[in-house]
Amino acid sequence: MDKFLKEKKIGLSFLAAFFLLLIISLFSLSIFPQLYQISIFFAVMIFIFSQYFDFEYRLLIGFALFLLIICLFLLIFKLDTLAIYFANYVYAFLALGIIGYFFDNLREKLKSKGIIKIYKKVFLSILVLFLFFSAFTIVRDFKINPDYPVVIKENHNKFISDVKDKYIRTFKKEIYYSGLDIVEVYGKKISRDIIINIDNPKANKVISKTILLSGWAIETNSKYDSGIDRIEFFLNGKPGKGKYLGSISNASYEISIETVKIIENLYRQFYNRKPTEKELSYWTINLELRILSFKNVALNIVNNKEFINKNLSNEDFIKVLYLGLLNREPEEDGLKNWTAGLSLGAVDRFEVIDRFLNSEEFKIKSDNYYNLVPLKQETLDILRKDAGNKYGEQFYLSGFNVGFDSTKLKNGNYKLYVYAHSPVFGWDYKEVNFFIEN
Repeated sequence: MDKFLKEKKIGLSFLAAFFLLLIISLFSLSIFPQLYQISIFFAVMIFIFSQYFDFEYRLLIGFALFLLIICLFLLIFKLDTLAIYFANYVYAFLALGIIGYFFDNLREKLKSKGIIKIYKKVFLSILVLFLFFSAFTIVRDFKINPDYPVVIKENHNKFISDVKDKYIRTFKKEIYYSGLDIVEVYGKKISRDIIINIDNPKANKVISKTILLSGWAIETNSKYDSGIDRIEFFLNGKPGKGKYLGSISNASYEISIETVKIIENLYRQFYNRKPTEKELSYWTINLELRILSFKNVALNIVNNKEFINKNLSNEDFIKVLYLGLLNREPEEDGLKNWTAGLSLGAVDRFEVIDRFLNSEEFKIKSDNYYNLVPLKQETLDILRKDAGNKYGEQFYLSGFNVGFDSTKLKNGNYKLYVYAHSPVFGWDYKEVNFFIEN
């Protein structure tokens, strides 16, 4: 065994380096997802090295079995996502090992004929070409996607923020669950106004068996949404003292890729930028839940100062409407007619927008969207009827409606704490007393 390890130390070194790269790539997926893709290039490079440095196919197959064992352990501990990443390389190294078997046999035959140097020179040339191709591909991707460095920086900052957030949440709950009374935005001081309403259980109500904890929360200064991104529940005490019952978060809402494409296209065409996370969340969720129609969303995005105040020529204005609303280049006659109408004053720009949005082509596009993305029912129980009329259309995703099994607790008096979190102002809470009698 010692002799085998000494002979194969180069191969084992490369495999150990790959394993380290794989682990680092998995831990940094949220910061630099491309690193996992780079590890694929590294796996192929190891195979090329195996032919140049004479370490056998058995090492590759053995490494595949090692990854398989790790994969099985991950499945046992229900870490399915991580298991999938490792499983991908189990298949890859098994395949490389099988291919290596045939190449190793060829190499032994060439050794016996005394022409192994040619074989090594061929693989050295392949290695150089592969490294050049890999570097070219990575550099090209970064040039084609200038957002890569920005995204990596943003992901890194978010990762650091999340780590700090978890540390404070675990060890300094009195700080984590606190809130700011006043924040300053663009030189203007804004006072916190978080409203939490508990519909059920009612104060001093007697409950039994399974009931629904329901209500809503809103930060009334918010422009694009309810201003609340997380709601948590505690029993018989504040965080750190009371029993944690669970939470709901708008992060759990899965947006359809079709909706994302539409909103991003509208922002790209009309604003020449990507929507912010809040803007994307606002428009997509309101569209998918049919709070706003496809036409309402397009009209609100187009009929905005950010686009209206652009100094576009009549021709460029029409081109943008075609690309943004109809998702195509204008035909020559259509472009000429619309441009002439604007130049002669027969129509103004607002009327042109209205005609585009009421056109048969836009209606077909709208219908196609609704066929692709069926109506969704939000599990957080949106209460627009009760609270939205008072605070405006921005009220969404702040309702809660969660099950609570009272049979697991003893009969008696209890206190429920509902904590609502605003990304701007922090936490606020409301409490209610109730009785359990089963």
